[in-house]
Amino acid sequence: MQGEKREQYTRLRAATAEAYDELEDAGLDLINTLPTTLAGILALCQYIRPLFGDTDQPDLPEYITYDDDTTAYPAEAFAYVIGKSLGKLMKAEGMV
Repeated sequence: MQGEKREQYTRLRAATAEAYDELEDAGLDLINTLPTTLAGILALCQYIRPLFGDTDQPDLPEYITYDDDTTAYPAEAFAYVIGKSLGKLMKAEGMV
């Protein structure tokens, strides 16, 4: 591949990489957004349930890498968010 086709290929690869990076950033924001109500936690649980089913699973990453270079498996990341949300709600209600 040479000339104009090579340049177009290079531009498309760069655009694809940029779009993937934006998608990854949005996904991390979503994973790290703590629900603030029991209804929000329930909605999150209902949303993620099919992500870990036996069939029709989306192409989840093997693991999630955070900005501080720590990693977590997707299920681990969601469990952390749910637990953190429940802890905050319980603390606000004076339960802990």
